Amino acid sequence: MREDRTTPKDSGRSQEILQKLFFKFRESLIMESYGILRDLYEAEDVVQETFIILWEKGHLDRVKPAAYRSYLYCAVRNNSLSRQRVVQNNQRKKDRFSETAPQFEHKNYAEVWEIRKRINEAVQTLPEQRRWAFIKSHLDRKTYREVGLEMGLNMETVRSHVKIALKTLRELLGNLK
Repeated sequence: MREDRTTPKDSGRSQEILQKLFFKFRESLIMESYGILRDLYEAEDVVQETFIILWEKGHLDRVKPAAYRSYLYCAVRNNSLSRQRVVQNNQRKKDRFSETAPQFEHKNYAEVWEIRKRINEAVQTLPEQRRWAFIKSHLDRKTYREVGLEMGLNMETVRSHVKIALKTLRELLGNLK
């Protein structure tokens, strides 16, 4: 009996199938992603990243050929929704920062550099794990999940570290207003 799925020996065949699927469904998958993200460049990136993951991890090898189309649409939809959550989280962080950031005029650049120096010094006073969680989530703009995986911590632990870091920094830098 002939098996419909490719085997590891058929990685060249698997790559060929992925390439054909990419060119066949690329435009419609981009439009599917665009419907969620409302950004054509982001949608193109999501589709390309989805195919890269499928190729690297061999997920398509476990899918019957008759289900390729629906599997691709489902994968792109899920990846688009994940990307949308990341973009929304980053926007919320940016908005929250804008609301709480001290407002001042940039008349004196020496004053601006002094403020930057004080902020950096305040961040450096944080305990090491808390400091890294804060830096990775706010300055590197990573999600709590990404930071947690990178640091070997639970996502909730990262969230707690960042929350305490922000409170501490507000207390230390409260007189910058």
